[in-house]
Amino acid sequence: MCDYPDEIKDGLAALSADYRDFQENNRGANGYLFFAENNISGQSVALKFYCGEPGERQHDEPRQLAAIHSPNVLPILDARMVSDEWGYFVTPRCHDGDLDDLIETRPSVDCAIDAAIGICRGVSAIHAERMVHRDLKPGNIVFDRGSPRIADFGSVRALNEGQETTQASRHSVLYRPPESFGAGVYGRCGDVYQIGLITYQLLGGTLSYNPEAYLTKRERKEYQEIGDQVERSLYIDGVIGRRACAGNLLDLSTLPPWVSGAARRCLNELTAPDPSKRTSTVSEAVAKLTQVRTSMQDWWWDAGSACVASGQYRIEVRPVGDGSYEAFQVKNGASRRLRGTRKGSLRQVVQQVA
Repeated sequence: MCDYPDEIKDGLAALSADYRDFQENNRGANGYLFFAENNISGQSVALKFYCGEPGERQHDEPRQLAAIHSPNVLPILDARMVSDEWGYFVTPRCHDGDLDDLIETRPSVDCAIDAAIGICRGVSAIHAERMVHRDLKPGNIVFDRGSPRIADFGSVRALNEGQETTQASRHSVLYRPPESFGAGVYGRCGDVYQIGLITYQLLGGTLSYNPEAYLTKRERKEYQEIGDQVERSLYIDGVIGRRACAGNLLDLSTLPPWVSGAARRCLNELTAPDPSKRTSTVSEAVAKLTQVRTSMQDWWWDAGSACVASGQYRIEVRPVGDGSYEAFQVKNGASRRLRGTRKGSLRQVVQQVA
């Protein structure tokens, strides 16, 4: 409690009349986020404290969140002032964690694409109100009974009448679309770009949260020679920005071998560096993702084995201890080697099974 601003301490003290069991959560929030339970109903809620300069846009986040009605956007239950600068709003708590938690479980193909399509539907509702989110990332998307819900509206901006872009956000440099680095603008296709990055992660692609992972050997040497921490941060931001603008931020070779060519093309179209060549609308993204879903078998990971259903059987591609894999047919707990397949790399064995 001692590290919070006085307004947060006062707000929590006042809320304790109605809520109990406060827990802080610092993942994906622009402000201070707490979980609590209502003293009477027992309902679990999330309490988001935000700070804004007094003025017309001070309460944009709760106001905009309340304007969106979608099963894929977190609903707002209440909003109150704490001081001239601080306010808070209340939403239901989602116990299934956020998208980073789902990504860590290495979801099945169908689960991954269904999550991406659900996010698209939430973003579509935002766009219908002539708003852009500007900060779609796994930490800002929570799960409620298997359904994704966009939860953080701290970077949402309304598009002015007659304009299709607004000023780019400087949050979450890893997810910023290329045009936000160069022209400093952000439009609906910027949200599409961020959906593309998230889909890539859901399907098993590697996107390191360690910024130093994006440095080349030469850049790492230059980075280590910088003494000022702010300058170091700006240097890495520049490196990530150049990678995004060049279209080589993603490494499609890190995707599992069952991710189809159609899926890889879809990811390239969603994350194209040139906005004019990028999938332009969320509805178009949904159509492409739906087609991709039908082009792939529903592979999933079970511990270290890759699995897929095949008729009455389950096929498991298991590691065999020397870097190689073998395919096994499993039914009712009994397994045997799958006929017609040979030991090889994961990619080689999956190709034999597919």
